[in-house]
Amino acid sequence: MFVGLLVFGISWQKKIATPVVVDLWQDLPEPVKKVTLPPEPPKAQPKPVLPPPKPVPEVRKEPVPPPPPAPKVETLKPSAADIELKEKLRKQKEEEAERREEQKKAELEKRKLEEEEHKAAEEQRREEAEQKRAEQEKLRREDEARKAEEQKHLEEQRHAEELKREEARREQAVAAERERQQQEVVRKQREVEEGKRRAEAAARAAQQKEISKYMAQIQDKVIRKIVMPPDLKGRPEGIYDVTLLPGGEILEIELKRSSGVPAYDAAVGRAISLSSPLPVPDDSDLFQQYFRKFNFTFKP
Repeated sequence: MFVGLLVFGISWQKKIATPVVVDLWQDLPEPVKKVTLPPEPPKAQPKPVLPPPKPVPEVRKEPVPPPPPAPKVETLKPSAADIELKEKLRKQKEEEAERREEQKKAELEKRKLEEEEHKAAEEQRREEAEQKRAEQEKLRREDEARKAEEQKHLEEQRHAEELKREEARREQAVAAERERQQQEVVRKQREVEEGKRRAEAAARAAQQKEISKYMAQIQDKVIRKIVMPPDLKGRPEGIYDVTLLPGGEILEIELKRSSGVPAYDAAVGRAISLSSPLPVPDDSDLFQQYFRKFNFTFKP
């Protein structure tokens, strides 16, 4: 029996611990959802208390004797080889535990780093999205400001064009009014000039009529005084310059152009002299202009 225990002890010392495999999860398991228990059923109404039953006579049991003590096993003192093996196994366990702890720390560091990278990536994506939204908002506002500025420019341009057209209409109206006034002035001037011309023409006609009347009277008076020479052939014509005084008296008679017949020229000159005073108009201006000195042409 002692030998058997010794062999068992040695076999126990040589048993190598099986490595423990630890699963490190990438993601923590989802927490266990709290299950809501259904409400407790209503408590039953207490039943009426029955009278206690009659006592049953106690049955006495015989005491059970204690088990015999286990045989004392003599502990053997381990050998140096067993101690060394045990120490080696202990160190292996410690190294394995340290290795697992380092692996666990490395996994935790890796997971922490991945989480930090994930957070950094999320933050970067968030910042990029925020920056993109800010840029889009900026572009939208700039586009709205540009459109508002273009609309304002168009409104100002339309207003300026409208003012320009209004100014052009006013200038056209002023020019038309000026032209109308000028035409009216020209028309009135033409009317005045036309009236003046008509008046002058009428005055000239009346004056010419007056001149012709007195010239005819002068010629009739001279014809009544003339004595034609005998044997006068043809119709000779002589021109005389006659100078008169305001009352019609003859101041001077001058033969301007002879008819070629001296007797006829002398007869006409005597007839003019005998006709003094000649009939003249009372208008001094008309007399001075046409009868003070005039050409008298006589043709039988």
